[in-house]
Amino acid sequence: MRVERESLEIGTVVGDRYRLIELLGRGGMGSVYAAQDEKRDVRVALKLMHAHLGRMREAQRRFRNEASALHRVRSEHVARLYDFGHHANGAPFLVMEHVAGHDLTQEILQRGRLPWSDALAIIVQVCAALDAVHDAGLVHRDLKPRNIVVGRRDGWLHCKVVDFGLSKSYVRTGRTGAPITREGMAVGSLHYMAPEQSVGSPRVDARADVFSVGCILYYLLMSEPPFTQRALTRAGRTGSALTFASIHHRRGDVPAYVDEVLRVALSPDPDHRFRTIGALRMALQSDIPSFGGEAAIPTSVVTVRGAHRPLWLMSIAAVSTMVIALAGYWFLRR
Repeated sequence: MRVERESLEIGTVVGDRYRLIELLGRGGMGSVYAAQDEKRDVRVALKLMHAHLGRMREAQRRFRNEASALHRVRSEHVARLYDFGHHANGAPFLVMEHVAGHDLTQEILQRGRLPWSDALAIIVQVCAALDAVHDAGLVHRDLKPRNIVVGRRDGWLHCKVVDFGLSKSYVRTGRTGAPITREGMAVGSLHYMAPEQSVGSPRVDARADVFSVGCILYYLLMSEPPFTQRALTRAGRTGSALTFASIHHRRGDVPAYVDEVLRVALSPDPDHRFRTIGALRMALQSDIPSFGGEAAIPTSVVTVRGAHRPLWLMSIAAVSTMVIALAGYWFLRR
């Protein structure tokens, strides 16, 4: 069945209250519409699964999974869930916050490579969203430019992370999480997928999202992903090194230390990445070029091996942990 034939007519009322206004997008799982909630008189986004998928257990599981994930996460940078139900044809639907703007792919198509300040502002907000996601015990697993919507609020860039259909719960057990998917089953978007995820490793945790954020930052600054799908799959299977073009070598407006931060975030070995998304955010906001200087990445390419983790980045992560601990101690002593 062709996906195009499954789109509902504009004006159709779904769930006895949501009148479809505009088709916003269409994919393999379903279609997303702008709709009017006639009970609350507000505009919402309605995601409707293709009717022919409604009978498939895995498709239904992913749809319910997205509803559950959105319900658990509270962040101004994550689209809120309002409702969940089934259309008259049996297809499930989600009703979410309508986010004004467009995805990061469109932002790059319109503007080209972003200034460092804009790229940093976007990534910091994505990290804030993922802080809430990980605090809820979830891993997004499908971070990519199309799943991040950017708009303007009072003249400032404002971002929200959307599409949690592939998110998964994980149990924190030290530095790794409990198995969250079947071994050998790769899920996600390959250009932004961590090597261990690309080969369907059963132990994918929050550090896979750290890798994806690093890939997205590179894309915002260079208008292309850092690695090919083949390179990521090879790294996942063999543990081979990854190589990306130095950003600072090609763009003098981007601080040299950004290459070093990405060298850690994009390590093929999750044990040598930043342990948390907060540590990555702090490293990017540190603005300490003296640690690297202009000669930090003297060549045009950066090779990433599992054992590389610069001392200054480790220090930032350690300091951040200490600050949080001291703040908690001070709060309890009040």
